[in-house]
Amino acid sequence: MPWFLIIVLSFHVLSSVFWAGTTFVLARNGGVGAARLFRPQMGAAIVATVSGAILWHLTHADGWGYPEKVLSLGIAAALLALAVQAIGAGRALRAAGSPDAATPASLAPIYRVSAGLLMVTVVCMAVARYV
Repeated sequence: MPWFLIIVLSFHVLSSVFWAGTTFVLARNGGVGAARLFRPQMGAAIVATVSGAILWHLTHADGWGYPEKVLSLGIAAALLALAVQAIGAGRALRAAGSPDAATPASLAPIYRVSAGLLMVTVVCMAVARYV
């Protein structure tokens, strides 16, 4: 395996685990602590997206079989989760004024929807090799 692929894969896995993991925790605890995690989450989501696009180019550019279709569903779910978090949580946090003033009740549904979408993404990545 070429060294560049290993590095890009490492960035993709690490940033994705952070993004999905923190989203699952925020979904479970009703969004408490979202203000402190919003920027790191968005950074991780961007790194995951860019590294995922590079991985697609390196490993899936030549075909369009069932694995690529399943991965495309996961990509769509991840991009939708990113949009939900960036727009929904971003607006709620800006509307609150200070980072600690955002009401968890306004953030809970945003993170629950995002967590569901990221769960779809994780399942798609896990099963794509086997379809």
